[in-house]
Amino acid sequence: MVEQKKLMESINIVADDNVEAPEQCDQAYEEEQMQYVPPELVGRPGNDSEILYHCYLIALQPDFSCNTMPRDILLATRARLEFDDETLDFELDVPRGSLKIRMKYVRHIKLTSEEVLLCQKFQVTLFRLLIDQNQNKLQEALSGSNENIEHAFLDYLLIPSTGSRENPSIDWTCVRSVLYPQETISDKHMDCCSNRVQGRYVHTKNGLICCCKLQNSLVVTPHNGIIYCTTDTLDDLNSNSLLMLRKGGSVTYKAYFAKQHGITLCFDGEPFIKGKHLFMVQNFLLGCRNQKTKVPTNASVELPPEICEVIMSPISIGSVSSFSYAPSIIQRIESLLIAGNLKRMLMADCMLNDMIPTIKVLEAITTKNCRENFHLTSLATIGDSFLKYATSQQLFKTHQNHNNGLLTEERTKIVSNLALCKLGCDKKISGFIRNECFDPKTWRIPGDNSQTYTLREEVLSTRTIVYAREKRMIKIKTVADVIEALIGVFICTTSERAALAFMKWMGFEVDFVYVQYKRPVAANPEKLVDLRFFKSLLNQYSFRDASLLVEALTHGSYVRPESPTSYKRLEFLGDAVLDYLITMHLHNEHPNLSSGLLTDLRSASVNNDCYARTAIRAGLHKHILHGSQDLQRRILAIVENFEQSSQDSTFGWESEPVIKILADIIESLAGAIYVDSGYDKEVVFRSIKPLLEPLVTPETLKLQPVRELEELCAKEQFVMNKAVRYENGEVSVKLEVHANGAPHRCQLSAANKDAAEKKASVAILEMLRGNELHRRGRTQPRLS
Repeated sequence: MVEQKKLMESINIVADDNVEAPEQCDQAYEEEQMQYVPPELVGRPGNDSEILYHCYLIALQPDFSCNTMPRDILLATRARLEFDDETLDFELDVPRGSLKIRMKYVRHIKLTSEEVLLCQKFQVTLFRLLIDQNQNKLQEALSGSNENIEHAFLDYLLIPSTGSRENPSIDWTCVRSVLYPQETISDKHMDCCSNRVQGRYVHTKNGLICCCKLQNSLVVTPHNGIIYCTTDTLDDLNSNSLLMLRKGGSVTYKAYFAKQHGITLCFDGEPFIKGKHLFMVQNFLLGCRNQKTKVPTNASVELPPEICEVIMSPISIGSVSSFSYAPSIIQRIESLLIAGNLKRMLMADCMLNDMIPTIKVLEAITTKNCRENFHLTSLATIGDSFLKYATSQQLFKTHQNHNNGLLTEERTKIVSNLALCKLGCDKKISGFIRNECFDPKTWRIPGDNSQTYTLREEVLSTRTIVYAREKRMIKIKTVADVIEALIGVFICTTSERAALAFMKWMGFEVDFVYVQYKRPVAANPEKLVDLRFFKSLLNQYSFRDASLLVEALTHGSYVRPESPTSYKRLEFLGDAVLDYLITMHLHNEHPNLSSGLLTDLRSASVNNDCYARTAIRAGLHKHILHGSQDLQRRILAIVENFEQSSQDSTFGWESEPVIKILADIIESLAGAIYVDSGYDKEVVFRSIKPLLEPLVTPETLKLQPVRELEELCAKEQFVMNKAVRYENGEVSVKLEVHANGAPHRCQLSAANKDAAEKKASVAILEMLRGNELHRRGRTQPRLS
């Protein structure tokens, strides 16, 4: 606790007053940390008459049928963007399917300062209308310009594209739509409309304008503030036409508007225009499509021109549609850029030349809170297991006189969430973390002067510059998870060597150099254990030093001259070795697992229940060297229980001490083989794997009760509350679930929090199942 207190003081931690016990403090504290913005999207004030931009085509391709085909967009940035490939491909999850995005570099262009201001005005106007669905913030957003800004600011342009995808260019006609209605109708425009017949010009709130200006425009109806995209002129429809009412009957549009809105339509013969409601800007990065999200309707409305005020013209509905996706597109691009900056920093500082996909780095810095279709969970599981393995073997060989308790204490100091967070903050990795779900309503529009923010230059260890915006609170565990996930990235995409280089840069002193294991050796080991039995059991592995096998089987109650050391040290080592081997086996066997499923498989495979069952099946309980009659009685009782319920789940066994002892033997055997083989983990896996089979697969996975209850509550929208209390050396977990209007409560205790929570979860699940059966019984139809 002294070490933990020093760490907390050194990184200025803010505590949660509700923390009940030391075991929880790793997860309950938060720290205020910066969040980075990629420098490629940031600009500095200047007075250049011409500005160089790098242009990228963003092509949008729906994989579903749609009436409005989105048009391509050009992204113009001050710096050249770095990605793994020449083209950047990803998908957005839209209500009707997937929207495929492909971005590629086109060329560099020079824009005058006036053209830049025009493009900024276009994007600010269109995005403010799309995000706000009204004009309330538009005037404030357009006030002033970036010319008056004295600090760094977001500097990129999103511009409508025209021409072919092989040779796209800026659609200046569309960009100038933002100048309407400042531009008056000129004779040149009138000349271009050859059919100057009655009805070609119509009355609007802006005055008399040509119908062609209304066919592709954004208009607002001031009486209700609704904005529409107009698409066509309805030549056969005017104020005297009949409107069919939903409840039957009909009425003229003129009468309808007078009664419904109190508006008198004055220009009877003028044709109506066809419009659609403005597209909604949403977070299209969400991993699971929200079934409750209302699919945008394709229904159109008929608008009398005289009630409309033109905001932008001409602008096609396809362009408006594209820009409704743009915030999500830019969010993904920005995320990839910040992940790329982190990757380059790590490669330079760790002196590595390995090729690491940027998308994997992005996965490692993305938490579940973002709710995207990838997150760090699986990578953190791999990184956690490797970190535990590397640290355990280092401590085992370095501190050969330490007992299991001291080794565990030292490992905890090194790999605790608090320690990992301290290292991550020192290396400024915390600023790269993505920990919030993207909210388009708070998205910063480049050039929008109604949004105030500060970007401060931050120099990283490699002299790479990023920009830091306002700070946010991040839990210590989140920073720790990201460090583990980055280790997982190196393991999955390159090698253990690269992972060790990263760990060394972080501050871990770890290597895999073999060191001879020195300790009191058992005399005549062949008299204490059946070497032939174990060779057959361990897939023909034959111990070079049989005293290691004796040590692996020796319980603390049996320590005597001929067997002076218990299995505890080897169990400490073997636990970490097996954890890593099984985790990597599951990852390699099932490489396309969704995020989180690897963690579930690991939890189901690496636990005392699983190992104890393995020990009993293999008959290892008969070979444990111990001197306790009470232990023998308990072992026989557990074996009998196993034989009676071997096909059923044994969650909750952890609360039985004997189960832990049986599981320890599996782990100590793994540790013994690891040491005897000269730290060859592949030999360990070949020897132990047959004992563990059949290993859990995605098809045979049974959820652990805590996870099962959590998923049930999330699916059924049950409210669950949990309270943990530590008293008299025991942990008490109180669960309360409100389901279908009824509360279900349970409070149970165990030796540790995990066991208590499992027992309480099992009890609540049984209550819920019983309540469901009772509810169904009451609703059964009566038989006559």
